[in-house]
Amino acid sequence: MSETEERIDFPIDLVYAWVDGSDPEWREKRDRYMPARPKSGPSPQSRSESRWRDNDELLYSLRSVELYAPWVNHIFIITDSQCPKWLNVDHPKITIVDHKEILPAEALPVFSSHAIESCIYKIPGLSEHFIFGNDDTFFGAPTTPDVFFKPDGSPIVRLMGARFNRRRARTGGNYSRVLFHMQKLVKEKWGKLVCHAPHHNFDSYRKSDYEYCVAQMKDAWERTSFRRFRNNKDMQRCFVSYYVVATGQGELRKVGRYNRINDPKSLVKALMSGHYAADSRWIKLVSPDYKKEFEKYNPLMFCMNDSEYTSDTDRDRMVEFLRSMFPDKCSFER
Repeated sequence: MSETEERIDFPIDLVYAWVDGSDPEWREKRDRYMPARPKSGPSPQSRSESRWRDNDELLYSLRSVELYAPWVNHIFIITDSQCPKWLNVDHPKITIVDHKEILPAEALPVFSSHAIESCIYKIPGLSEHFIFGNDDTFFGAPTTPDVFFKPDGSPIVRLMGARFNRRRARTGGNYSRVLFHMQKLVKEKWGKLVCHAPHHNFDSYRKSDYEYCVAQMKDAWERTSFRRFRNNKDMQRCFVSYYVVATGQGELRKVGRYNRINDPKSLVKALMSGHYAADSRWIKLVSPDYKKEFEKYNPLMFCMNDSEYTSDTDRDRMVEFLRSMFPDKCSFER
């Protein structure tokens, strides 16, 4: 940002969703409520252990925050009666938020990220402007607040540059079907189809936008908050992002597959539309060389995406990679 540009002077919080899937008490609780027959319960995709497995990604994500995003105002970590053993809970910038603080008491326990995310705007003390990330999202280089918000407070919405395959989504897994559902609802309500998928990384929100979107479809959001496991009719937080784009309340930046600094395509794309970003990268754990992929794309932020196709060997490689990226202990640790 140049000295002549308007600076961002409002606080920006950071919200994480975190779970320790190896906790015996938590696992017993989840297994007690999970239907035995896949056809009558969550899809195989949403039943995958990868959704709940903890590989200490949050530890390295917080190291990346202190290293590359020290401007973050406050950090909220949403959990289910859990707390990372290594976390410095006395740190003035850290607050643990239990599910019972934001979700309806009658809905608990829940094991669906959709249910949890449906209520993040209810976090006590959350600022108007905030970023949401899962524990597998990381900052890869120095960032500034204007990466996520405009000086007037409007959010910068990052979505995948490639168009979302809506035909395949109708018969695909839970994630694709829910995205298709969100895009359809936004088009019906605001007359514009936003046909791009989320970029699997840190996302910017205004609490007032979240509250407005919930109020527009209150019953649907409430049903989502009461579903213990994912459902194809769930509301998803991308609905808020799609609303912002559809109504012109924020700026859309399409994430492309090119290097943030060195790839000439970046300049060409920027000159053609002014709405492209090369600063976010989704790295699959099945990728053979994380370091090579990171250096190739040089992202400001990246996601290490676990899935039902990931092996324990892949997870071990990921931990080694994150340790090499963020070797130094930060103030958020004991």
